[in-house]
Amino acid sequence: MKKSKDWDDIEVNRRSDDKIYFESNLIQQISDGIDFLRDESKEVLKEIDLENKIDEMELEEFAEDTINQIDDIFDDISRFKSSIISSDDLPENVKRSYRETQSYLNRDADYVRRARRKLDKLQSDSMVDHYKTNVRVIELADKAIDVNSENFDAYYLKGQALANLEEYDGAIEEFINCLVIRDDVEVWLAIADTNRLNEEYNDAINVYDSILDKNDSCPQALIGKAYTYYDWQKFAKADEFFKQADSIEPLDDESKKMWDDCLAND
Repeated sequence: MKKSKDWDDIEVNRRSDDKIYFESNLIQQISDGIDFLRDESKEVLKEIDLENKIDEMELEEFAEDTINQIDDIFDDISRFKSSIISSDDLPENVKRSYRETQSYLNRDADYVRRARRKLDKLQSDSMVDHYKTNVRVIELADKAIDVNSENFDAYYLKGQALANLEEYDGAIEEFINCLVIRDDVEVWLAIADTNRLNEEYNDAINVYDSILDKNDSCPQALIGKAYTYYDWQKFAKADEFFKQADSIEPLDDESKKMWDDCLAND
């Protein structure tokens, strides 16, 4: 009869890092994000212990990166929750009560904050997925609007994300929703910019002119007109408005480069 083997003799092969791997990609992303924060915190503590060699700028950058990581983790958790529980499956009275609670807690402001942070990260980090980030901004804006249909910022951020995805008609519709709530020059500029990007040059010029009728020294509107005429390949007109804008405040590097190109093509 074969002798049974004692438990102490059984060898167990363990992963060297003891890391747990999940079947769900979403849960794995959340786990990896938590691991990142833990490892980064350890490194910071080590450096701080070495005669305080981290300067204020580095600490600020690390804090911002950490906040972004935490925000992404919570956003992944939120998406995971939404994938499990669909609001369409809930009775109408439950949904109404839920919205009222969310409104009382100002959750729409939280959705807006998260959406804005994602758009800011999109501009500062070239490694961020452009399509997925803008789609998520739209989802968060819609959540905010569902809680509070008068949330100006939610419509504005949604319009920006739609413009980034080249869904220009939808973007202008959201900007108009902003204007229903509050008249704002930034929204009019966004509408004009969106028309320009959609190659609706006459419409863009008309909106910029409506802004300049109220404030003839608005540099953003003058630069917008210059950009429109540049894209329209009307370089002499673009030069005219670059010159006007520059007389009010110095142009940024990109605008200067376009202006130089206008002069070369004039």
